[in-house]
This record gives sequence, structure tokens and C-alpha cells, in this order.
Amino acid sequence: MLKNAGATLLPLIEGLRAAGAVGLRYAADSRRLADAIRAAPAGLFLRELLETPAGVGAVWPSSERLARGMAAQVDPRGDGLVVELGAGTGVVTRALLDRGVPADRLRVVERSPAFARHLRQRFPEVAVLRGDAARLSDVLDESAAGGPVDAIVSSLPLRSLEPDVVSAVLGQCRALLRPGCPLVQFTYAPRGLPDAGLSDGFVVRGDLAVWTNLPPARVVVLERAG
Repeated sequence: MLKNAGATLLPLIEGLRAAGAVGLRYAADSRRLADAIRAAPAGLFLRELLETPAGVGAVWPSSERLARGMAAQVDPRGDGLVVELGAGTGVVTRALLDRGVPADRLRVVERSPAFARHLRQRFPEVAVLRGDAARLSDVLDESAAGGPVDAIVSSLPLRSLEPDVVSAVLGQCRALLRPGCPLVQFTYAPRGLPDAGLSDGFVVRGDLAVWTNLPPARVVVLERAG
């Protein structure tokens, strides 16, 4: 009787074992999927947005069209540096490289440790500098990456930063840019400059609307006055 009962229970036991193995595989796959989502650019962006909303200053990563619109304002020729501020997940970085900016002339400055790690993995050929744009000259000098600057491309959320921080960032841009060279800044504001301080030492050279971005954005191109 017990022998027959054991034989009857054996398929059930094996089924439970199989179900348990499937459950463990499902749990492991779920963890891997969750890790992949967190590591993906969109997941990384959302995590940083939730943890430091003022530092991110956007509701979604810049679209490729916005990134191309910003990169198009940079002349890839020349011998000076092209400095990107607030690179985030690297959409604009990719556009600058595709534009033809040599990797050895590009300096990417990012304050977020998570974004900086992501950028170094995504662009191992580019110098990614973790630091504060408000002390940009020090960041460049400390990395032995200093030199004349031909263009600055900024995705910094100037409207959400403290006024003294904005003033410091713009002061650094004015001091480092060669006269006649561009500061490219995107903004969600439908009109006007991203920050009033931009009118000091710069002249507006271009203003491009990118309606397909989420939300719609503008690329403002300013030229360092002589």
C-alpha cells in the first residue's frame, strides 16, 4: 500500500520540483530584467530624475533630433576643445561624434556619478570628466585636459539651478570660450533666453525650434562677444 502510495506521489513531487525550478529561473530572469532596465539609458535617466530632479531638469532624455540640432551648431574642424556640459545618458555626445568632432577634442563634463559611469562605459574613447560646470576651468585643468575651447554644448537646466550657480557657470563659459565661438544651450522655454545672465558677454547667433522633442524645445546658439 505504501509502495503504491509512493509511486502515486512521485509524479506530484517531481512536478513540484520542476515548478520550483521554473519559479527560481523566473525570479532570476526577473532580477536580470530589472537590473537591465535600471542600467538602460532610459531607466538610468528616470532613476536620476527621481533622486535629483533639480540636477536633471528634464522630463525625458533629449531626442536624437534635438541632439543633432545642437551638434549641428558645432564646427568639427579646428584645434580647440569641444566641451559638453550635463551629458546625461550621452544622446548629445553621440550626435557630436557623429557630426565629426574627434573624440580626442571632446571633453564631457558630468556631475552625476551614475551618469559619468554610464558615459565612460558607452564612450571609452572620450574623456568623461566628473565635476561641476561652475568650476569648469579647474575640472579641465585637473584632468590635464585644458586648452583653448572652440565650443561649449550645454544641456544644463539653467532655469532650475540657483542664480549663483548659473552665474558661475556662465562666467566660466565666457572665460574659456574663444571670442566668436559658440555656446549652444537648449531650453524648454517657448521664447527668450534660458537665463537672463546669458545676455552678458554673448550675442544670439541662432534660435532653432525642435517641435518633435518631448516636450518641444529650442536650441539657442550664442556667440562669445569679442
